[in-house]
Amino acid sequence: MSVEPDLSDLPLPKIPACLQLRSVTKGLMQYSEAMKFENYRHAAHVCLWAPQEGSSRFGQLRAAVMMQLRFDGTFGFPGGLMNKGEDVVTGLNREVSEEIGWDSTAHPITLKDYFSTQVIDGRNLVLHFFIKQLTLEQFSAVEKGCPLSKDYGDEVMGSVRVPLYTMANMYNGLPAFINNKFVGSAKQQLLLALHHVKLFTEEEINEVILKSQNLKLSSKQF
Repeated sequence: MSVEPDLSDLPLPKIPACLQLRSVTKGLMQYSEAMKFENYRHAAHVCLWAPQEGSSRFGQLRAAVMMQLRFDGTFGFPGGLMNKGEDVVTGLNREVSEEIGWDSTAHPITLKDYFSTQVIDGRNLVLHFFIKQLTLEQFSAVEKGCPLSKDYGDEVMGSVRVPLYTMANMYNGLPAFINNKFVGSAKQQLLLALHHVKLFTEEEINEVILKSQNLKLSSKQF
């Protein structure tokens, strides 16, 4: 029988030097400590990904990573706020089911997929982030089911695969993608997830950030 981890013993996540930003590090704490905060709302989101070998005519694929276009025009990860009295894992599976048609009985998100917890004091909010690996077949099936989900066309405008390559002009692809508008710290969570599952080294993430600041192609700064 699979045993759930004791989150009170888990260390804080490793943060690459290039992501040692206030938006990433402020409020990071162990799950067990964050659960002691009374009168705080809890929200949880998940990065779903699957290894994908080969390349397209645009670059090396590496993996399929899902994000979604939200109702407010920003990109984020599936998930949302917990209902009153609802535990984090149950609430996350419910939210993901509503947003992308996730089958939590076949592929439940569990504490084994947990990555980090961040407390946002000014908003009385606790944010939990999970990273869930699927097979490419499972990932594709989730994508196909997204338009049939409860929240499709309302809270969620559609799912997208993140382009993990950098094209010949050294900007299009992932550097250009991270210059989109993201909700909260979803951009940083994306890069943390890519590092955590060893799709990108710290040096590669730093290169992507630097290329995203190419002022000839984009006026935005990371």
